[in-house]
Amino acid sequence: MNRRKKLPLKKHESLCIYCNKCKKHFFWTQKNEKQHDGKIKRTEPNCGETSNKFSKCPNFEKHKFRSRFHIPGSNMSRVSKTFDVTTYQDAVLKTIEFRKSFMKDTFAVTTEPNEIKKTGFLFDVQIEYLNFLDNVDVPEHQKVHRSDKHISEQSKSLEQFNEALSKKGINKKVLPIHKITDIHVGYFHSYLTKDHEYANKTYNKKISTLKSFYQWAIETYDLPNKNPFLKVKPRSTKKNNDTITEREYYDLVDPKNMCKENGEIIIGIKRKLKRNLYRDYLKDGVELCLHTGGRREEVVELKWNMIHTLNNEMYYIEFNNLKVERMLGDGFNDNVKTNIIPITQDLKDLLLRLGYNQCKNSDNYILCPDRSNQSTETIMDNISKGFTHFYKRLNTGRELQLKCLRKTYMTYLKFATNDDMKKLDSHTTDEILNKHYLDASVINKAISEMRIFGK
Repeated sequence: MNRRKKLPLKKHESLCIYCNKCKKHFFWTQKNEKQHDGKIKRTEPNCGETSNKFSKCPNFEKHKFRSRFHIPGSNMSRVSKTFDVTTYQDAVLKTIEFRKSFMKDTFAVTTEPNEIKKTGFLFDVQIEYLNFLDNVDVPEHQKVHRSDKHISEQSKSLEQFNEALSKKGINKKVLPIHKITDIHVGYFHSYLTKDHEYANKTYNKKISTLKSFYQWAIETYDLPNKNPFLKVKPRSTKKNNDTITEREYYDLVDPKNMCKENGEIIIGIKRKLKRNLYRDYLKDGVELCLHTGGRREEVVELKWNMIHTLNNEMYYIEFNNLKVERMLGDGFNDNVKTNIIPITQDLKDLLLRLGYNQCKNSDNYILCPDRSNQSTETIMDNISKGFTHFYKRLNTGRELQLKCLRKTYMTYLKFATNDDMKKLDSHTTDEILNKHYLDASVINKAISEMRIFGK
């Protein structure tokens, strides 16, 4: 007969009763509480499902003794094990045995005792690493600016590594960082290639994240280990230099294709949601990408006062090379050359249509000037996903992404300037720009001869 389990008033510190029905841990089953009038009253916890007193719980057959304790040296990480015993005395013996075995297996070090100065558990170290990427408690001179998207991508890859281990019964909260081996890397490899069937480029990015993470852990925790992710060979990738054709481009931005009625998609697997990828600024954003050759963020961040004139005519756009500036970091990016975009007739027509005469020299954004309800990142994401969605509707048999517009622009610019494109890179001040770097003949040649698609 399965009797009700209970705990004494003075129980073993890491022993509790777990209900498999309501999923609640009971670290006490009765205790004495002093009332306001000074009297002592015996109280009980309530069932997590019925709210009955513990001694009246109808699911007592689902109660199991369990050991659950905090792992020394970790941040709120706990380990637990359920025992199939009926008496409190047997549960205590099992708890002592389990804790002793766990501590021996987990903290056993195969190297010399002093070689590992400190250690941590995988999940805790991952949290520290993400905080490091976000410059939390990082000395000022070591801080590096990283975008929220970059940090989010790193976090996602770490989560997937944990998921790969979990599928093999490995708990991220109790795996010491110095015990990660080729076996664990192999689990992750199979998870990426078989479970998700990621393309080679995505596979390489995720392995690179784990490689960087573990290298950071080696340096931070003074681990004697070699980085097990260094043994992973990068998978071959094909560089895509595809450009968009004239016919594809005009079919893409045709209102019959790029419209709200055609923008609806279904996302989600278990919970399906409708989303519309069409935006009023989508066509303008795509055109700006084509006629400036800028990266997504550079295009979305363009402002009217970045346009330089000559004889009261639009001449070129100058903007910072955000990608290189961030790579170098504050204090080291003062001499990064700015990007110079000649204002060709195509671009001039577009800027006039977007409101140049009304907005020139202002600090307003050229694309989507009202940013009260959306961020730069949101607009970038909308343009990218919108381009991919509406291009797929053309059924060309090719898979093009927004960056193909930059490649298209560069291809036409190369021919228009006789491969003198590099002369369009310059410095930030007008004095240096005009004296040393800005080759007016190159700009004039691009302005006079460059017409994308020849129109």
